[in-house]
Amino acid sequence: MYLKIYPLNSVVLHEYKEFVTKLRKEIETKMGLAASQARLLTITARKSDCEFQSMRYSHEKIALSRSMTDLSNEYQNSLEQTKLVYDYYGTGDETTPLSYGLLMTPSQLNGYLPTLITDASGKAVLSSQYAAAAKAAGIPQEGLGCLPSSDVRNKFIQAMADNGLITQQSADTYMGIQYAQSMGMGTTDLVTTEVKEMTLSELLEYYSSGEYGGETLYQYNKDALKSALQNGRLNEVQIRNGAETSNLADTNLSLADIISGDYQILCKLNYEKKDDRWSHIGSLATNLGNLDIWDWMFSEFESLLSVSSDPNVAAAIQYAETQTSKLLDKEQGYAFQLKGEKTKEKSGWEGVINCMNAASSQKDGHTWSGALFQHRDDGKYATSDYLGITCYYNDKPAKRNRADGVSIDVSNIAKAYLTYFAQAMEGLSTSEYKVSDVVNNRTVADSHLIDDQFVFNIVTETGVNTDQALISGFYDSIFNQICTRGWVENNNVTDNDYMQEMLKTGKFFLATCADDGYYYQGNYSTNTYIREITDEEAIAKAEAKYNTEKQKLNQKEEVLDLKMKNLDTEISSLTTEYDTIKSVISKNIEKSFKRYDA
Repeated sequence: MYLKIYPLNSVVLHEYKEFVTKLRKEIETKMGLAASQARLLTITARKSDCEFQSMRYSHEKIALSRSMTDLSNEYQNSLEQTKLVYDYYGTGDETTPLSYGLLMTPSQLNGYLPTLITDASGKAVLSSQYAAAAKAAGIPQEGLGCLPSSDVRNKFIQAMADNGLITQQSADTYMGIQYAQSMGMGTTDLVTTEVKEMTLSELLEYYSSGEYGGETLYQYNKDALKSALQNGRLNEVQIRNGAETSNLADTNLSLADIISGDYQILCKLNYEKKDDRWSHIGSLATNLGNLDIWDWMFSEFESLLSVSSDPNVAAAIQYAETQTSKLLDKEQGYAFQLKGEKTKEKSGWEGVINCMNAASSQKDGHTWSGALFQHRDDGKYATSDYLGITCYYNDKPAKRNRADGVSIDVSNIAKAYLTYFAQAMEGLSTSEYKVSDVVNNRTVADSHLIDDQFVFNIVTETGVNTDQALISGFYDSIFNQICTRGWVENNNVTDNDYMQEMLKTGKFFLATCADDGYYYQGNYSTNTYIREITDEEAIAKAEAKYNTEKQKLNQKEEVLDLKMKNLDTEISSLTTEYDTIKSVISKNIEKSFKRYDA
């Protein structure tokens, strides 16, 4: 194939130039079209991004509008905000906010009477410190259902010191003050007395020193036994302490004398052989058990040992009196022993106490005077070995030499009473103290009678500081309420705002001591010392917060408005440019079609 080359002339050259020019324009048009389309896509993407940002800013403005609404509602609500204040003196004071510490700490502001925060079930709401003290004292959350002994109360007081509620010095002082068990349980009166711990020796010294102030002496009424016997068969009643013997009517006895000594009441009968000796002995034994010395003794013990309103002490006193009375009862307390080797027990006389020993020797100087005869003592009384009434019956008496009689060791009876008391206080199943219960042989040797190892809590009048007594009574009131009501622990109750909110919403209540001395649960609005007032300080804080937050929201809204305005301007510009480029592309396409159509 050969290329033919034609010579260029002016016509051909002109046509060639036109061709090249058209080709260049077509290329430029196509290249311009591609560039315009790329620009159009860029504008479209940017415009979409701007519209998305504008929509996001619009949503943020809506959110700001909601925040503004919430802020306005919060502010409007705060205008009705109230607080609880405590005005004990009724002077209109609004400066003392109601707090857990104010209600549960003794002071003149609460009149030394606690007001308890309680839940809907009536249980006391305790802070972590008070709850720890309740746990240490062994008080379950459901309560004890009763009031315990002073020992449990003292554990509670000590635990308060251990947990920082009071000082150890204060705890020692309060534990030395009588437990006010009736505080909040029917009374608000305090007894300003002190409780001292004493051994038996210290107790006797205290009783006889005059410091006690309640000591009385026993004086025998000789008609108390003699009038009960027919035909005057009772001779003079004697009292023996060791080797000393005197007429009971001539002796004044104190409780301390009896316990520290070995006092025995001795009664010998005077009758003729034909008399019914058994009947006289039985009658004398019965009346000796009913002698007024026992009522006097029980009364002295009760006055000395009673710790006011302590049910455990009261129960121990009752137990001691009941058990001791059995030693004095004819059907429960004693039997007979005959002189010499032959012994027998009188039928129908059930008992656990052996009778007196008898020695077959006469002793000068121990005479008993009677209406008809003079008799010598034909026996030796060994009453101090036994607990309860002992009886002596001479199996072969001479008409004028009989030694029938009845005796009792008063000192042993007093010690038995204190032993029964110690048993009850320590626990009947655990105490080492005991009174012999061996049938027909209730002896001192088989017993473990009271000694100095037992410690008595004795109420003394020694001028306790009034303020200390008031504070002690305050904590006793709290203790009594959590024992009877039960308790729950709430660590947030010491936060004033939390506690007041719980009270105002009805989730917490107040237990307040009324005029009758009992605690009653009610709403805070029923408490005469608590008032609900407008919380001006809180309102001022809420207003300041509202203004600050409102300003922040307005600033955010202004920023958003500016951003949205800029986006609107940019979107408008992009739209114009978009329309222009789109028009150029349309025209280029139109030219291309026309060119090819030609």
